[in-house]
Amino acid sequence: MRILQVSPFFHPHAGGVESHVRSLAKEFAREGHDVTVLTSRYDRSLPEREEFEGYRIERARTLAVWNNTPIDVGTRRRIATIPADIVHIHYPPPMTAYFAARGLARSATPVCLTYHCDLYLPGALGRLLTSAYQRLFLPPTLRRVARCIVHTQSYGSTSAALRGRPLDIIPSSVDLERFRPSVSGTRVRELLRLTDRRVLAFTGRLVPHKGVDAILRALPLLPEDVALLVVGRGPTLPNLASTARRLGVEDRVRFCPNVSDADLPSYLRAADLFVFPSQNRLEGFGLAVAEAMAAGLPVVIADMPGVREVITPAREGLLVEPLLPQDLAEKIRRLLEDPALRAEMGAAARRRAEERYGVEVVARQLLTVYRSLIAAG
Repeated sequence: MRILQVSPFFHPHAGGVESHVRSLAKEFAREGHDVTVLTSRYDRSLPEREEFEGYRIERARTLAVWNNTPIDVGTRRRIATIPADIVHIHYPPPMTAYFAARGLARSATPVCLTYHCDLYLPGALGRLLTSAYQRLFLPPTLRRVARCIVHTQSYGSTSAALRGRPLDIIPSSVDLERFRPSVSGTRVRELLRLTDRRVLAFTGRLVPHKGVDAILRALPLLPEDVALLVVGRGPTLPNLASTARRLGVEDRVRFCPNVSDADLPSYLRAADLFVFPSQNRLEGFGLAVAEAMAAGLPVVIADMPGVREVITPAREGLLVEPLLPQDLAEKIRRLLEDPALRAEMGAAARRRAEERYGVEVVARQLLTVYRSLIAAG
């Protein structure tokens, strides 16, 4: 099967959507399919075409990146030149999906789209821009799509943009060989001087909606031996470091913005539990949560549509009220003070990751969708 994945950003750009598309492309290629990833050329130093991990990357002409959105006008023309039996578009950021749909307007190739999350821009201007996009650009994009995929039922059913549409529920995917409980975190603990600490971990882009500031505000409410490991980079890093100093917990926080993909599993395994208090609808699933679960960590996550469905509450982890450091501290304390419960939840987390989020499991579900669309012709 000739599979074309369309992703606004892709390797070497880092993010949840990029990781999801990369793991799928690699798995599809491993199974013998002809796979191409069409993405923006957000950095002009990147090649227009390259072979990577057994599949091809094609990068379309991009005028600029505005508000983390590539204006990749070249996608419209480039997509029509790539032979494919199925096209799978990933949304958002928004404009790539629109340009791809326009480029396929006269094509008979079946198209599906994974709706990773709603658009969200803060403030009055943000709401105006989001509303304008959803009126002008999103409808023609969705009209070109035969099947719409969301990662969780709770997120899809609460999205105004998807109201009334039939949805396929297929989760994001995790490399279970890369993230596993047998990886050692001892070296990381020694390197970061955490051998005598109980460690919380967060991984992900450092942007406002991830809620890392809530973890920092919860830290003073926890015992002195509890430390926080923040793995990731992003525009809020300076503000988060300043917040840690202001709260007097600077010596209990380790910011690690330059961790490689290869080292990420060992940083997760350096922790006793994983914390993910996302605060709005920009988080439609929380791939970082599934990665932590695959690594065998119990999790404390926000009780928000999408994210909360990644676990069974009280089995693999605990849900916390968004924006409430007191509740976050209480749930963290409950797990830190009960090693047996942590071990039980960590083992359950790994089992759930194997059953639901392994890339082979997710790829199988997507291939079923692809084949049904091709057969419907």
